[in-house]
Amino acid sequence: MIGRLKGVLLETDENMLLIDVHGIGYEVIVSERLATKLQSNLGKEISLYIETVVREDDILLYGFSGREEKKCFKMVTSVSGMGPKTAIAVLSVLTVSSFYQAILLGEEKVLMQVSGIGKKTAQRLILELRDKVSPEYLSTTPSESVISDFDEVSAALQSLGFEPQEYLAITNELRELGHSTNDVIRLTLKRLGEQ
Repeated sequence: MIGRLKGVLLETDENMLLIDVHGIGYEVIVSERLATKLQSNLGKEISLYIETVVREDDILLYGFSGREEKKCFKMVTSVSGMGPKTAIAVLSVLTVSSFYQAILLGEEKVLMQVSGIGKKTAQRLILELRDKVSPEYLSTTPSESVISDFDEVSAALQSLGFEPQEYLAITNELRELGHSTNDVIRLTLKRLGEQ
């Protein structure tokens, strides 16, 4: 099984990367958040942790920036009915710590921002993963402010007719850069207008 790849990033196509490792091109599926982050690395050497998923008719490689992301991916796929596609969608929308916080605090609304996760699926994730997530994630950031900002930004953008899958990768990236709620909304609208 492939556990890590180091090579030159040749192409990015939505959330699919093409990485050249000594003349062999590997297609690696990553979260939208990671694909966006790596776009500036075209032609440069990158290193990713890999989860190899073998199916009857296919072998798929999923890539992660670090061990924590890979561990989170495996945790999501350990839940009955949750496949790699859902796990990658989770990592496209939420940071590892915000996902773990939502699990520990039972915040269905946060999980339901992920494409393909409805109320029942969110409840199942919380029920099955709560005991597996370390309580240390509760102290990483004050969750209430993150959640309220999250809801405020989503409410504003959805009222303008945008779907979560259109804006979540952008809003998460801006939030990680430390922008205020108003700036996140303003800059997201600007980027969506440029697309």
